[in-house]
Amino acid sequence: MQRFVLVILACFWAFMGFRLWQVEYGGKRLGAAVNIAVVWDKVLTAQDEAPLSIVNGHTGEFLGWVNWAPLVTRDDTVERAEIVGMVDTVLDYSLDLERGRLFGENYADDLRFQFHLGFGPPPQREWIDLQVILQQNTQFDFEFHLDARATNDFMTVSLKTTGLPNEIKILYSQLAQPQKLVGPGLELAGFNPLVAAGASALVERVLKEEKLDQKTVFKLPKIRQAHFVLLPDVRTEIKVYRVDVPIGNSMFIKIYISMLGEVLRVEIPEFLMDAVRKTAKLDLPKSIILRNDNYYGRAKRRRNR
Repeated sequence: MQRFVLVILACFWAFMGFRLWQVEYGGKRLGAAVNIAVVWDKVLTAQDEAPLSIVNGHTGEFLGWVNWAPLVTRDDTVERAEIVGMVDTVLDYSLDLERGRLFGENYADDLRFQFHLGFGPPPQREWIDLQVILQQNTQFDFEFHLDARATNDFMTVSLKTTGLPNEIKILYSQLAQPQKLVGPGLELAGFNPLVAAGASALVERVLKEEKLDQKTVFKLPKIRQAHFVLLPDVRTEIKVYRVDVPIGNSMFIKIYISMLGEVLRVEIPEFLMDAVRKTAKLDLPKSIILRNDNYYGRAKRRRNR
């Protein structure tokens, strides 16, 4: 009788496991569309960090490294909700790029970077804050900070090179009128405030005369779906979500995400890298890919430390 009960229980758990697999993965053929809300929820609540190597997309040369770290902050004073329908205890979410580094010819030339983006509790999950930090220990001692918070109507941007750091505040409303950013940009670069104000007024007058001073409407690309695909350039077949982020001219940043929400691969299009290379005058390859070390292995350094 005991064996019979055990067999019944085993069959029950096998059936329930099969049904769970069907709900989560069943019917998802390669190329099938997936609601982006499902993928976004997995990314925000992912349990694992993602160590990402930055490599040349054509040669595989190791160019740098960064750690992708999602975090869910819960109220420790309230017992975590485990039953569907109960109120969750999530306080906020955050997505971070930690200890980012792009290698230069020498150690002092390395570009170090950090990124943080915070979101509020469900169901709205509205953004809370954004921070970006860029640092380079060259002879100019370059350091850039951007800090934006939803509770303010402005963002703070600071730049330090050789002298004292310059800091400016940019109203969010100014982002819709790029000509209004000329003055703050020159101040940030170290120009006298009177010179910056004069240049800003001149640009605005020229744009007004040419009838080019209309407000620009900035809209974030709306991503409504992901696709069920195989992770490229690995020996085994690994089914993942691919999210295509449009950046204009039918070009996309392609992000490959595991079924548990871990970032596995990011492909940056060549035309975007070409624009960055020419604008910032950086020695960057035409193609850059971020690859998860747990799936692709750690790339070789191009320079001895």
